[in-house]
Amino acid sequence: MLLFTFLNNGFSQNTSTKSNVGFVKTINYSKPFISEVHSTINKLELGNHKDYSAYNIDDDLTFFQRPMVDIHLGFDAPIYSAEFGKLLNDKPKWGVGISYPVSVHVLEDMWEPLTAAVIDVDYRFGSPKIVGIRNFDNGGFIKNISFSFLPIFHECTHLGDELVLALKDRGYPISRLNVSYEYTELMFTINDANGSLDNNHAFKFGVRYRISDRGYGWFSIENFAINDAEIEFEKSTHRSEFSFEYEMQRTEGFMASKSIMNIFSLDISSRVKFGIPVYSKEGEEWIEKDLKERNITTFNAYLGWRFLGDGDNTKPFGVYLHGYRGINYWGQLRNQANYGFFGIAFTYEP
Repeated sequence: MLLFTFLNNGFSQNTSTKSNVGFVKTINYSKPFISEVHSTINKLELGNHKDYSAYNIDDDLTFFQRPMVDIHLGFDAPIYSAEFGKLLNDKPKWGVGISYPVSVHVLEDMWEPLTAAVIDVDYRFGSPKIVGIRNFDNGGFIKNISFSFLPIFHECTHLGDELVLALKDRGYPISRLNVSYEYTELMFTINDANGSLDNNHAFKFGVRYRISDRGYGWFSIENFAINDAEIEFEKSTHRSEFSFEYEMQRTEGFMASKSIMNIFSLDISSRVKFGIPVYSKEGEEWIEKDLKERNITTFNAYLGWRFLGDGDNTKPFGVYLHGYRGINYWGQLRNQANYGFFGIAFTYEP
């Protein structure tokens, strides 16, 4: 509160700069790209995933086994923002802000008759997010540089109850682990769109570092859900994940306008494959296949359109084709190295 008071007083007393300071004001920069795997953008996706019946976790790349529904719900509530300084184009030179992001993600198999709907639920919350931007007016390639910093964030994931019961009924060696951890995240963006309706090419670089340890790093064991006392887990040695993102928006040219924006978004990340054994059933015996923890390169891409509407109070709605290749990004299932998805995504950005 003292910091907010200082910022308010300092900017309002400086008559040589343009200031825009206040609480719960919309922050248009440092927002997630469409292709970020787990973000606060609301999404409803329908596409083809792996078949999880009887925990079919064999390590094969499979795009088209059965239809699934992904539901991504979230918000990034603005707490405080300040814009100050003045450029030749009348834009503020600097911006800083604080917001509070929360998100929940659900994977549902609505057509599987045995394990019912919910396969996995992930949720994320923690400290407020600190963001900032520096705009330039030199007419060069770099229009601005922005950043976002999450000091500490909690992520927890749970397999659906119906799936856990199905695993135990079929004798799968592991039916439940406690995948729960805290991490810190820092991201920098070059050419942040920052609410602009112009053609734009944005580039984002990020790093995430796990700061907690649940006994095996990213997860801990729940003994009641381990069927074989001789199962061994390797303690985690991989704490860091890295990402590069690119997002293009077009509001001019073929099939693009100020109200119907063409978007291509790509996320290339190095993500940690959890050191949880992978089993496949051969006859009546479960065979352990893959225990090694390692970083896996993942590719996540969206291509489609964002519909903006005509009024200032409208919120963007989008329709995209979505393709993914890499580790399974659903919680306890992150020990699957070869995972594919292809489908259609509907988004809403509050």
